Amino acid sequence: MTDRKPLIIFGIAALLILSFFIYFRSGAATYDWDENYEEVSKEPYGTFIVHELLKKSQKDNQFFEIEESLSSDLNVEKDSNANYVFIGEALYMDTLDVNTLLQFVEKGNTAFISSKTIPYDLMFYVYYTECNNYYWDDYKAVEDTMARLNMYHPDLETPMGFLYKYLRRAEAQPYNWYYIDSVYFCNEAYSFVELGGLNDSLVNFAKIPYGKGFFYMHTTPIAFTNFQLIDESGLSYANKTFTHLDDGPVYWDNYSRVPEEVGRRRNQSSGMGNRHVPKDGPLTYILSQPPLAWAWYTALGLTILYFVFGAKRKQRIIPVMEQNKNTSLDFIATIGSLYFQQNDHRKLSVQKMKLFLSFIRERYFLNTTKIDGDFFKRLSAKSEIPMPVIDKIFFIYKNIENATHTSEQVLIDFHLEMDRFYKNCK
Repeated sequence: MTDRKPLIIFGIAALLILSFFIYFRSGAATYDWDENYEEVSKEPYGTFIVHELLKKSQKDNQFFEIEESLSSDLNVEKDSNANYVFIGEALYMDTLDVNTLLQFVEKGNTAFISSKTIPYDLMFYVYYTECNNYYWDDYKAVEDTMARLNMYHPDLETPMGFLYKYLRRAEAQPYNWYYIDSVYFCNEAYSFVELGGLNDSLVNFAKIPYGKGFFYMHTTPIAFTNFQLIDESGLSYANKTFTHLDDGPVYWDNYSRVPEEVGRRRNQSSGMGNRHVPKDGPLTYILSQPPLAWAWYTALGLTILYFVFGAKRKQRIIPVMEQNKNTSLDFIATIGSLYFQQNDHRKLSVQKMKLFLSFIRERYFLNTTKIDGDFFKRLSAKSEIPMPVIDKIFFIYKNIENATHTSEQVLIDFHLEMDRFYKNCK
């Protein structure tokens, strides 16, 4: 555990920021109670406060945002005693992201991940040597309206712990409080080390060594949201948690954050399962019976002979080439029909934009409620479409939205720009 001196200003910075969030105590205002964990969000379950506090704790501009990808923004070669920080419901990491983070920690850096679920693709390497042959099966959960968190280190432990409630519209609601199962702690050099607890008997904060560095796993990201940090106890718990970070630069990951259901769906599709080859397979019984085994080998041999000799005697099928279609004519015909029937090009443009935004949400998991420069950068990075094309689409639509009448030519230009995006996006 490193004594992180820059975090002494944690409380000082908090006093400046708490005044901005004091209106959470007012019952008159209306808030968005969804857990978004966005660093720009000042709603109850955003991470604006913790993001600003970590940023202010760094001297010499040693706070970096990961906005493009881990492979491009996470410095693997030059940093030492650096920190990777993720706070959110779940992470979405491809193979390159996983390898980059593993190299980062292996060289002596720290990765702090606070989430409700964690990628199996990452844990396959982090928890490779299993405790008592228990393979990784994600975090467990206990349902309650509140939970008590605490630290296990004598210098960080608090006698009464830190009480957290899950509120929606200022009312306590049942909530899944996640923890790390005890089967993953086996007191070996490669196993998890307990650092913090949930409800006295469950572990919600632990570290595991990897190379020269450590992964810190925290299963209660809601503890670092704005609503929890406006209380002195919540701020104290966050301060104690982040004393485990090193004194080097901090890399804040706002690129990998996805909703919990997306992360779990990803885990289901790439489930790690047991690393051991099953002793019994579908052919075990067939191969154990001589008559069935001979029948199987005969059928397999005939199949191979069929493909070997049959492939030589048959001509390769020549695919039928489809005739080129001029979809522009179809579109112009539709425009003409709408012009003579309704003469409402603006309405059609609005519907096309709704479909376009729905496509972006479903394909790239981007929030379309706030359209700004940051949104354009993320969309361009994920779709691999140049920024000028995206800017033009939204520029044309803004003009359409502000106008009372839309001409046929404007609608055609709007369609062509969207069509270019659909045909070239990744």
